[in-house]
Amino acid sequence: MANLLPLLARNERGEGWGEGYLQQKSSSSPRPSPPSNGREGEGSAFSALAFPISPAVRTVLHGFAFLLALSSFVQAANFEVVTNDGIALVQIPAGTFAMGTTEAQRATLVGLKSWTRFEDCELPTHAITISKPFLIGKFEITQKQWEAVMGKNPSAFKDENNPVESVSWDEVQKFIEKLNEKNNAKYRLPTEAEWEYCCRAGSTNLFGLGTNDVTITAENLGDFAWFRKNSENRTHRVGEKQPNTWGLYDVHGNVWEWCQDWYASDYYAKAPEKNPLNTAPSTERAFRGGSWFLDGQNLRATFRSGNLPGFKSQYVGFRLARELE
Repeated sequence: MANLLPLLARNERGEGWGEGYLQQKSSSSPRPSPPSNGREGEGSAFSALAFPISPAVRTVLHGFAFLLALSSFVQAANFEVVTNDGIALVQIPAGTFAMGTTEAQRATLVGLKSWTRFEDCELPTHAITISKPFLIGKFEITQKQWEAVMGKNPSAFKDENNPVESVSWDEVQKFIEKLNEKNNAKYRLPTEAEWEYCCRAGSTNLFGLGTNDVTITAENLGDFAWFRKNSENRTHRVGEKQPNTWGLYDVHGNVWEWCQDWYASDYYAKAPEKNPLNTAPSTERAFRGGSWFLDGQNLRATFRSGNLPGFKSQYVGFRLARELE
């Protein structure tokens, strides 16, 4: 089991264009040029037509292609970033990982007095396969992004670039519904399995891997997360800390992140191996990642919690996932 994670799709790391609409991500390594998208003048596909066309018709065709390109869904290579509908998203490949806390890790947490019977929901460790690539938010959804869709900002700690909080799971579903209707998209919340897969980012340790595959530990957690020790009892702007090695910011701390699943403390014992999503109605919906209010050990990748779908708190926000199209 411990050897599962190093074999993740990090080995499938691809090159491609980065953040924004076909904008190359800066890097010291060479990047391929974007393919022609029908907007490159004489280098476009229309210049290769086998029959003559008038300049007026050519202009109309180019205009049509331009509008089509703008309305189409833009994808990225694995672990690269693309911006759709004003939301920066990272493409995550399919893969298999070990979900949950190991017995050895549990023993360590017991020794640190960071384990109670309520943490037994993180057991047992089990192999999970995410069978399809998907997109996930590079950042937690901000107050500005929420207000643009919903018309008002419910957050306790007002700053348009802070994560939105004080939003219930039910309200998040309304946000997603409106966003999908507006953009003809397939946004949703990540599942618990997808969330942990992304937080671990190819690691078997408690906190995952940081920038340049640095192991995140309780000692260096402050480089990656806002939590009780450094938050000054409030949220902070998204993206101010270092990202994990898959390019995701604030997966530890700042705000808890709602997931799609119903929460069940015994779900791991019966979860399917492939694409688990707990759809069995329960009392609470799951959230992950910890918040600015918690101690560092409770920001580990495996830490689970949840609350009523109507629950609101200045500790809880979310990040989006999106289906690839």
